[in-house]
Amino acid sequence: MGKTRKHKIQYSRKSNPLFAINGSDIDDFLNNSSAIAIGPIEAVRDQLQNANTEEKLNGLQSLAVLTASKDKVAGICQTDIVRIVGPFLCEKDESVRNAAAGALRNLSVASSEVCDYLVEQDILTPLFAMLQEYAVDDWKPKFDVNMCNQMDIRSDIFLQAINLLWNLCESAPYAVDTFNQTVLMESFIRCLDFSVYGLDIAISVAQFFLVVSENNPKSWKVLNDHVPNFLCLLSLTGDYGQAYLCSLAAAILTNVPALAASYSVTMLRALAGVLKINHQIVISSVIANISNLSNLISQPETLELEIKMDTTDDESEEAAANRRRRQELPTEADIAVRDIGYLLDAQRVAAEVITNLCSDEDDYHDEDGNDIDDESISENECVVDYESNKTSESSLNLLEGDKFTFDVIDVIKSLSMVEQLWQRAQPLSDDLSNQLRETDINLLMKAKNLRISSLLCLQNLCNCLTAEDLGGHNAIYNVWLELGQQVFKGPRDYSIMEPSTSLMRSALEHLKSERELFKQMAQNDLELILGGVKNCSMPEIRANWLQIRKLEKIFRSKARSQRKELKERYPAVQTVRTNLTRFVMYLEKESIKLGGPPSSATD
Repeated sequence: MGKTRKHKIQYSRKSNPLFAINGSDIDDFLNNSSAIAIGPIEAVRDQLQNANTEEKLNGLQSLAVLTASKDKVAGICQTDIVRIVGPFLCEKDESVRNAAAGALRNLSVASSEVCDYLVEQDILTPLFAMLQEYAVDDWKPKFDVNMCNQMDIRSDIFLQAINLLWNLCESAPYAVDTFNQTVLMESFIRCLDFSVYGLDIAISVAQFFLVVSENNPKSWKVLNDHVPNFLCLLSLTGDYGQAYLCSLAAAILTNVPALAASYSVTMLRALAGVLKINHQIVISSVIANISNLSNLISQPETLELEIKMDTTDDESEEAAANRRRRQELPTEADIAVRDIGYLLDAQRVAAEVITNLCSDEDDYHDEDGNDIDDESISENECVVDYESNKTSESSLNLLEGDKFTFDVIDVIKSLSMVEQLWQRAQPLSDDLSNQLRETDINLLMKAKNLRISSLLCLQNLCNCLTAEDLGGHNAIYNVWLELGQQVFKGPRDYSIMEPSTSLMRSALEHLKSERELFKQMAQNDLELILGGVKNCSMPEIRANWLQIRKLEKIFRSKARSQRKELKERYPAVQTVRTNLTRFVMYLEKESIKLGGPPSSATD
């Protein structure tokens, strides 16, 4: 049975289970904040304890606003506000439930320490009690076509609650253990049907399932019982939100080792469709239109708004509520930004899934990197008999002696997945980066995360595929050289340098037998790369460059053969060669420190 490793990029949970924490993490978080403003927090607390519903709502809305400030969050955690708000999740008044769920969700975003604190304050008891009502009820959202298909308040409560639970489970293992004792997962599979529950709910439920299925064999039987639901999502070819659902479905299946082995080719084909979209073209096109979208309000609509503002005294309560709802609806520009985010997230998750599917690591690991007992895995996998009534994919094992099966290699090559990942790994132009920074800084971060995930995926493929499968030695050399130019020109971004130099290191392994290719390297390229590495302060990046131990002889030979052509430039080249030799000696010493063979730098 094929084995896969956990997602290491997007999702990570704290290793300490709840109640094994000595409290220092939370105490440090609380004590490190300066000038905590108690006044507003005490005012909110008083409002929350008021019997009047309007006062409670005002307090919850104020609480949601306060969560935007780190200092205010620290102050909130020094009070009993969470204990007060928790029971509001089960209030009869839906507006109070909704406001409570939204405020707690905002609070859970602050940090993993806050999530631990929320669990410690027993937020899970009312949260699970409320979600259980949705599990036993034949509930379906209602969408208002006159309000941009805005969902009804009960559905929005569920959306806020599932996002809150997602954040808690991502940070607090105790929350996952508690969730395993419920039957909620079985009940909420239906919410993946976006045609009934809408994209917002379907995506949030899928994100939650992805978190709780990591290294959690207790969830695997439920997922196996509903494989057709996920295969349907893999076949989606609609908008960017559906592309995100497709990637999330593949990621969830990959978390279940047996399913990852059985449906790997199907998943790779689906993910290739997600990756083929040129995200830079999409971003350029949408950003160009956003300025126009922000000016879509026509003069009659403006006049109508002004008239309504002047006649609010004559409005009925229902009309006023509808007016407020309209004012809170997302603009077309907001929707465009959201869709770009869906695409970038979809492609990032796709790259991460391919990394896991095509991993050369043959063992299971927990979140701390420790091996998971094979016996315990096999006991949980035995809930499924994959030998009966399955297609030929059922016998598929991704790795056999660190080699892929023919089917996997055929998919990767025929669908040009290496080329697609390389395109997704390209940096944005300066103009496009500046436009994203001005439009929505979160989109810029999503684009950066896509680039990092693509680079890591390419490194993994580079470790596992042959040079021929990767496009040949010339293509690998060109990638190696272009990465060096990208990484060491301009400002240093170590979050990009580490995966880039890791990929360069893996590429060099393929180029060992084709050292003649390096004779075409220009002097300024070599100086750029060597200077960048030598001046880098990150040990992880310097370690990736121990392989540069191998270019020194090539450079020395090239300098000698071109001595006459270099003329007055020869002394400068000699200086570079001398510096390179010294640098190789330096790398030899570093190799010994890092546990590598001391003689490998001069092979």
